[in-house]
Amino acid sequence: MSPVLSEILRSGFMINSSLRRRTHLVQSFSVVFLYWFYVFS
Repeated sequence: MSPVLSEILRSGFMINSSLRRRTHLVQSFSVVFLYWFYVFS
């Protein structure tokens, strides 16, 4: 395995994990927003 390929795989894995973390943040924020909307409606 060439070092360039392993570097590309590592950067792709980091991007993937950060994207997953962002979607998890958006999901939890939408849950909080729905709860707030339900309480104050």
